[in-house]
Amino acid sequence: MPATNLSQPSFAAIAEQVLSHAQSGRDIIQDFVPLAASLEWELGQQYLRERGNKAFIGDSSPIPFVINNDGTLSRNAAEVFYASVAASDAEGTLEPEIFVLELGIGVGLFARFFLDHFQELCARHKTNYYRRLCYVAADRSERMLLDVLRHGVLGNHPGRYLVRQVDALKAGEALPFDARFRGATGKPFRAVFLNYLLDCLPAAMLRVGDDDVKQLCVRTCVARNVNLSEYTNMTVKQLQERAKSSEPRARQELLEVYGLFASEYDYRSVEAKKLPYAAFVLEFARRHSKNMLHSYGAIQSLTQLLDIVNDHGFILINDYGHARTTREEDFEHQRFSYATALGLNFPLLKAYFGDAGKCQWLEPSGDDERGIHTRLMSKQPSYNLRIRFSEVFSKAAFEALEDPIKKARTLTQYGRFELASSYYREALNLQPRNWVLMNEISSFWTFQMRDPKSGLEMAKLALTLNPTCSAELWNTLGDALYESGRTGEAYSAYLRATSVNDSDVRSRYNLAWVCTRAKKYPAALKFIAEAFALDKTGQMRDRLAQKLNEVLAKLTQRHQQEYLLLIN
Repeated sequence: MPATNLSQPSFAAIAEQVLSHAQSGRDIIQDFVPLAASLEWELGQQYLRERGNKAFIGDSSPIPFVINNDGTLSRNAAEVFYASVAASDAEGTLEPEIFVLELGIGVGLFARFFLDHFQELCARHKTNYYRRLCYVAADRSERMLLDVLRHGVLGNHPGRYLVRQVDALKAGEALPFDARFRGATGKPFRAVFLNYLLDCLPAAMLRVGDDDVKQLCVRTCVARNVNLSEYTNMTVKQLQERAKSSEPRARQELLEVYGLFASEYDYRSVEAKKLPYAAFVLEFARRHSKNMLHSYGAIQSLTQLLDIVNDHGFILINDYGHARTTREEDFEHQRFSYATALGLNFPLLKAYFGDAGKCQWLEPSGDDERGIHTRLMSKQPSYNLRIRFSEVFSKAAFEALEDPIKKARTLTQYGRFELASSYYREALNLQPRNWVLMNEISSFWTFQMRDPKSGLEMAKLALTLNPTCSAELWNTLGDALYESGRTGEAYSAYLRATSVNDSDVRSRYNLAWVCTRAKKYPAALKFIAEAFALDKTGQMRDRLAQKLNEVLAKLTQRHQQEYLLLIN
């Protein structure tokens, strides 16, 4: 058969036709729209509003939250805040009532540990700042606020906090006019904390050419090889109608079948002048990068927040994204459970606020190499504030905290447990409120050091800091109890883990162990079956299968013994 003589352009065109045909057979729920207007984005936002703290602690693949809730970030923020307050007090400019705002409170542990450490600082220095403090815990999600109150996360600080439902894009329209702040000045807040918030605000990924501008758009389709009738009574047409509707009920129905959708991406031309902050972003692109993330939601939010923050106060940002700009930037949005987020374009924000003189933009040394980046914005930061910020958020400061933990883990791998325990002790002295570290140390003492009593005490201590937001902590407590022979108490601890996270696989696996020891084999099989159903990633499958075989063997042996007794 003679070879077909295809020119390069025609061959590429045919390949493009093949791909287009493969895509065209899919059922489209929503055609191409900008990412921040897409179903993917809107349903992710609704998921966060309606799911509350279960988005972080109760889903089979929850949104990561530990990095800004283990106590370390709270302590650093409290140190910087105390330096700012003390400097203003020395100058005679400190207001009688001190207001702090956190937007996007999540599970509330950052606020809890901030208040803990700030209270300790004030007691240590014999100042009354804590008694004058009002911490405003704000979130767009009413459910998130209710969860923090219901679980009593801030219960150790009565009278020192308020909760408010606030949209981060409209903070300047609501907070200054809140009745609680009318007695303050027009800029009532001494500090604002934004932890993993700005990446959840609208943004656009752009490709800026010489003659046109394109932005990333999303088309939502039914996923391949999905038969809708097996999952929902709604037809494709009904899903399309709900996608066009802005009614909350329609959005709720779409969220229930969100897992059946897939997204297609393409860059489409956009009228440049219609982009938010168009003149600024186009000039930035020409100077720095033609492929860029336009964090316009972050700009909008920070602009409003600067107007309600005391000139000597600050905004502290902790978020992920690109810390430096290259000529060919390639940003990627991510899904965390059902929520969609975009890393921040920090150079863009610095250019808009710092380089333009709207405020001073502070960056700690060595921050580029960290996964989470810290930035401080202030119009008139005091010298003490600048120094303390540089000290606690520098790369060297974080390495000093991590070094003994890394050494302890390495030594544990080589079986040098006694020396590892000394490094764990050093690590805990540096981070005395880090419940995540306590959890690790508890497991170390229970299993490596064969001292479940010490592991039990450490787990209990960690649970005094975080009793409601970690199934893992309750599992660790159960492990120490089980290894101590206290099977009934271990059962209760593992059961508590399932109440914290009703999708937790490990707690059910552990309950199967307890039931097996108690010779309650049918109950063990029930927990193993639940664990199999919840193990969507398959990480526990082999261990569950091994436990299943063990329980079945014991149950078979029991049945045989019962049968022999019966016939005799």
